[in-house]
Amino acid sequence: MKIIKTYYLIDYENVGSEGFKGCGKLRETDIIHLFYTDNSRKIDLDIINDHGESKLVTHKVPTGNQSADMHLGSYLGYLLGTECAAQEDTDEKYTNEKHTNEEHTNQNHIDRDYTTREKYKFVIISKDTGFDHIIQFWRDEKKAEISRREKISGKQSAQKIIDIDTSAKKSQQVRQQIASTLHNAGMSKEVVNYVSCLIEQNAGEEKRKQEIHNAVVSKYGDEKGREIYRSIKNRI
Repeated sequence: MKIIKTYYLIDYENVGSEGFKGCGKLRETDIIHLFYTDNSRKIDLDIINDHGESKLVTHKVPTGNQSADMHLGSYLGYLLGTECAAQEDTDEKYTNEKHTNEEHTNQNHIDRDYTTREKYKFVIISKDTGFDHIIQFWRDEKKAEISRREKISGKQSAQKIIDIDTSAKKSQQVRQQIASTLHNAGMSKEVVNYVSCLIEQNAGEEKRKQEIHNAVVSKYGDEKGREIYRSIKNRI
């Protein structure tokens, strides 16, 4: 018998309390990891307190551009590394033990030790399509059962089919164009590098212009930040 253990990783800055819809029906084999910052919307305690039989773990991460996203992605890698490794080890033991016991015609031993095994699923709760790149990577790397939804009770969001080579080339071209534009506008090398990286990081975001504008103004101040943004806004 297999026990399916599901991890829900919630990008609270992105989905807010709406992302918790359906959590009241979760089982004891489900675990919720909530990622939030000081800038997150007000948490609805009524929704969070009613998370069924599941376990809720909260992660307060530093405030910053895409901070919750980066920490969520990093923690996902940690979970995949530990849980998938444990699953692979158990499956290998199961196969070896089964083979050994079949040779000795002692089937009762395998039934006693390995009838119960755990299988792991991972669900990212976010509207951010940027996570689709991470999902595709881990599906290819670990054959992981991982998906994205906008809320716990929702259907799986359609992940984009990603052409890694084409995506990388396009990203590099955009970065070169932005760097050239900023350089021609008389911006320093530090500004060129920072803004180019910022645009690349927000390439898959639905509200990338707003995110980039806010980040630039926050770092360089209102006057200089707006000047930088005006020089690149038609290219992003």
